[in-house]
Amino acid sequence: MTSTPENPSRRPGRPTWVLLALLALGAAVGWWLSRARPDAPPAVTQARTRAAPSPGDTATPATAAAPAAPLAVAPAPQAPTPAPPIVDEVRVEKEEVCSGEENLISVRAHTPDGNDAYLHYTVGTGTGQRIPVRVWRDDTGAHELPRVTVFTKDNVSVTVPVPAYRVKDCEPERLVHVMSRRLPNSEADFEFFARVVDKPVAPGQPAPKPFVPTRYVWTFDDSATETTSGPLVSHTLPPGSGLGGQYTQHLVRVDVFDASGRKETGRSSLQVLNTSFENFDKKGIVTLLATGTPRFPVLDADGVVRQTFRLSHHFRGTVRLTRVTAIRAFNSDKNGPPPPEQVEPATLSVSEIPEGPGTEVKLTFDTQAEPDVFSITYALEGVSADGHPARGTFSLMRPPPRPTRDNSTPISNPVLLAKVKRARELLQQEFVTDEDLLRLEREGRFADLQASAPLPAPAQPSTRNPGR
Repeated sequence: MTSTPENPSRRPGRPTWVLLALLALGAAVGWWLSRARPDAPPAVTQARTRAAPSPGDTATPATAAAPAAPLAVAPAPQAPTPAPPIVDEVRVEKEEVCSGEENLISVRAHTPDGNDAYLHYTVGTGTGQRIPVRVWRDDTGAHELPRVTVFTKDNVSVTVPVPAYRVKDCEPERLVHVMSRRLPNSEADFEFFARVVDKPVAPGQPAPKPFVPTRYVWTFDDSATETTSGPLVSHTLPPGSGLGGQYTQHLVRVDVFDASGRKETGRSSLQVLNTSFENFDKKGIVTLLATGTPRFPVLDADGVVRQTFRLSHHFRGTVRLTRVTAIRAFNSDKNGPPPPEQVEPATLSVSEIPEGPGTEVKLTFDTQAEPDVFSITYALEGVSADGHPARGTFSLMRPPPRPTRDNSTPISNPVLLAKVKRARELLQQEFVTDEDLLRLEREGRFADLQASAPLPAPAQPSTRNPGR
């Protein structure tokens, strides 16, 4: 008898169930083996090993081209963290002081690898390697001495206490505060200002003998001295030899004398970031510097700005200029944004910048020939004697327009108006700037005027022309 074949659509799925059971069993065995052998390499690594053909492999193209499982990318090795610096000494100038009296804290430290170029310091809220600090007693007689923190590369640091010294229950009759600021358009020129502050007199207590300063003797880094009749002085701080370190450390002292010879002293610590060192350390770039004379652009009678720029750097050897680019920026359009900058090749009268003081270049900007140009920026590119890239920029600027009735805002504050008039007399200038007023204010030239009025934010110099 001949049997009739079964309809496949009605056939029980026994082979399918058997296959699924075998797959499930294989997965369970694989899971058990992975649990039993924790040292076995990952499945991805095994698959990659099998897919990589050996030199004698005769696999067919299809087998050789089979995609391999991707490998995990190993993280890039990181530079080791620098070891913390080692503090060798923290020296206190005085064993005892009055409450609020200045005491100089000096710190000496080094790094285990001998690279001290990144060292910088804080003592309390002050920064520097030699820091004058003042500690005040509270109403209970308690006081807290500051702590010293020394940093090295990547700001890895160590903190130690200041050696104990006695803070007595007394206060000086007056203090001398020394403040500083970097002058505009300069790298190393700073202005220092000394302010003498008398101790407030308690009710019923006699006032101390008045102290009227007549002479200020300034000492910079324990060497150069300068004497002024006013509380203001400008000084160029030495940047150090070559690239130096990440910071340069400075200590400024002023001795203030009155007519009878009495003396009061104040000091200030500066820790100045060396941008030339930082640019070379982090980017491998030699920084080209430019200092203009005069400091601010002046428009001559013929409408030409003339400035001399001293080009220099803090690297060893000579830097050869390979490319100079002039970038012209245009005045804003009253009806919209300014036109895009114009970039074009340019030339200078020098092609090399020697180390040390550098070299000078004289430039002009004819504002009448280029009435729409606001500034001309020179971008310098070069290479050092040992092949390092060098970069730097500086600009010739159009000075602000002269004040007129149409572009000026009248001064309504009577104190400010009196200051402007006196500044014009002292400086013998038709116009004075906010910078002029600030300097004369700090010199005490307006002390006899009514209580100082705050200076407005820098704006058009036309607000400084009271002669209308």
